[in-house]
Order: sequence, then structure tokens, then C-alpha cells
Amino acid sequence: MTAVWQGRPDWRIAVALCVVPGLGQLYNRQPRKASFFLVGTLVTLGPAVLLITFGERVGHALIDSGQSAVFLLVAFISVLVFLVLFVAGLFLWASAITDARRTAAARRAGDLEEAARVSFFRL
Repeated sequence: MTAVWQGRPDWRIAVALCVVPGLGQLYNRQPRKASFFLVGTLVTLGPAVLLITFGERVGHALIDSGQSAVFLLVAFISVLVFLVLFVAGLFLWASAITDARRTAAARRAGDLEEAARVSFFRL
């Protein structure tokens, strides 16, 4: 715990806190980055989950009413939108982990300019 109070964060703690996107950034004392990663992840993963949940109900209603062609079109579009949102959400979550690790290491080294940059996940 002394690393937090001395302003020298441990990258392992920052990464572990990223189980919730943005907590690693809060640990690194960067509330703007924390809100960016938390809101970005919620805005992508939340609608993806809602799309699947409500899409199932709409699909059943279309099938029950005998509109198979409309069902197939709606299902295809829903799956594409879900995949885009889900992959974007996972990308932001992985980026939060990458950023928290890099920022903690930069702050520990005293490189505040590097710590201020936002880092995104790269393969």
C-alpha cells in the first residue's frame, strides 16, 4: 500500500484492478482516463448484451407470426452489430489493462509525460 501513497504505483496492482475497466487508471491517479475506459467499455458491451437479450424476443415474435424472411434479415443484422460492439468492448477493456500497466511503469520511472498518454491494445 505504500506505493499508492508515495505516488509510485505498482504495475501488477494496476493490472489486477483492471478487472473493472478504469480502476487501474484510478489507481494511477488518472480519473479522466478511468472514466474514458469505463464508459467506453460500458457503452459497447452493455448494448451488445441488451441486443442479444431483446433480439431473442423479437426473433420469437417474428417466427411465431410467420415472417421468416424478416426474421433472417433482422437476425443477420443483429449478429453483425453484436459482433462489432462486443469486439470493440473487449478491445477497450484490453486497452485499459495495457494503459494501466504502461502508465504505472512510467510513473514509477518518473516519466510523467509518457504516463499522460493513452495507450491502446495492440496485437
